[in-house]
Amino acid sequence: REYLVTNAHVVAGASTIRASLGGDVLDATPVLFDPVLDVAVLHVPGLDGQLLRFAAADPERGDQGVVLGFAGGSTMVVLPAAVSGAYPATGRDIYDGTRVTRDILELRAAIEPGDSGGPLILEDGTVGGLVFAESRTDDTIGYALTPTVVATRIAPAIGRTGAVFEALVPAILE
Repeated sequence: REYLVTNAHVVAGASTIRASLGGDVLDATPVLFDPVLDVAVLHVPGLDGQLLRFAAADPERGDQGVVLGFAGGSTMVVLPAAVSGAYPATGRDIYDGTRVTRDILELRAAIEPGDSGGPLILEDGTVGGLVFAESRTDDTIGYALTPTVVATRIAPAIGRTGAVFEALVPAILE
């Protein structure tokens, strides 16, 4: 409880971060910021939402669920989604400074800007991925980081309450 997982690019450069759930707007502190994987964990004191668990294994082609997102910064939308593939993808970190290979899922879902950081919820209710991008060439395709990689990366941040931006920014720029 009191933690949110999102993409690092969603909060990058922000001097103030707030989270909203059920109408309450709460201050959030980044306790993990990974610009290479593109993952951030926010500590949000007073957040009382439903606890979501990551899937123990990565979803496979054909697995179905929904993506929860906030396209264009609007209210939450629920999009039907299906996994159409899984593979390592080479791209750039969020600052376009380093080449990185990430394990990703290709989703058959109408992902739009603003849906980044939202979960892929599988039929069993677990988080099957963390949405990070939409296709530039096909508006029915989106991409998510795999749940096993994200869960492993964020585990050390759960329980932290202190901000990490100050410590990370100099290391990123070196």
